[in-house]
Amino acid sequence: MLEKLTNFISSFLELIFGNLRDLFSPKEEEVVLIEPDPEDLEPQDGGDIPQDTIVTVNTNLEEMVVVPEAETPNLPPEIPPVTEPVPEPVPEPAPEKPTAPRQRYLWCLDNGHGKLTAGKRSPKLSDGERFFEYEFNRKIVKGIIKALKKHGVRYYNVVPEVNVDNFLKGRVLRANNVPSDIPKIFLSVHANAGPGTWTSAKGLETWYFHGSRTGRKLAAVFQQQLVNQLGWTNRGIKSQATKQFYVLRRTNMPAVLTENGFYNNRKEVYQLLDKDIQQKVITAHVDAILYFEKYGF
Repeated sequence: MLEKLTNFISSFLELIFGNLRDLFSPKEEEVVLIEPDPEDLEPQDGGDIPQDTIVTVNTNLEEMVVVPEAETPNLPPEIPPVTEPVPEPVPEPAPEKPTAPRQRYLWCLDNGHGKLTAGKRSPKLSDGERFFEYEFNRKIVKGIIKALKKHGVRYYNVVPEVNVDNFLKGRVLRANNVPSDIPKIFLSVHANAGPGTWTSAKGLETWYFHGSRTGRKLAAVFQQQLVNQLGWTNRGIKSQATKQFYVLRRTNMPAVLTENGFYNNRKEVYQLLDKDIQQKVITAHVDAILYFEKYGF
């Protein structure tokens, strides 16, 4: 009798509240374990490359950047001497309105890293301030976008958000999946860091996917424009057969990554904080983009 009463009470409570053990034990499907993506731990830019990595470097840019010669103009044939009266000239029709500039590519502009990325900042400066790479990268991309709007060049801002980390997969998926009726090019903007707290390393370098001839040409033009604008040390265009950067490896389009000076170099960090220098970096990127918009590959 007691057992029947106990079973009745248990069934009644289960009918109202459900299985009592489930009230105090988490359901298996509710326990979500988020594992870090191991690829997010791989080198992402020049500052993350292990010392033993074999890197291909080329500083001879002139042989790779050739501006096509202008076409020979069509000259009128020689005019024979006039022996008869020349008729009155016919008024020329009004010139047609200029057409919109040709848009060759959709430029996927990637400002490397985010506010939540660990590191990627200078040591404290004499006034207690720091250089933050995510801020610099966004200033450069913002300036590039402003110029491209004026020139009628199509672009896509890959990561307009600030409060993100490296967000590598998200960057690549956004660029790969953005609809476009013209070919796409991926441009990732960075500032560099050398080993140690402060480094003697300095200058400019541009990275491309190892073995890509298109990427090599792309990198050479950007590197040349940066060196021309800033006059800093030319560290060359670079690639590596192993441990290639995620955004160069996974994007399904030609891609380059620019490294615009070293923010843990005692001299260059102050230059990188200078608005005039930042404008030169912007201008160099824009000039390189306009080169490809005009000539293609």
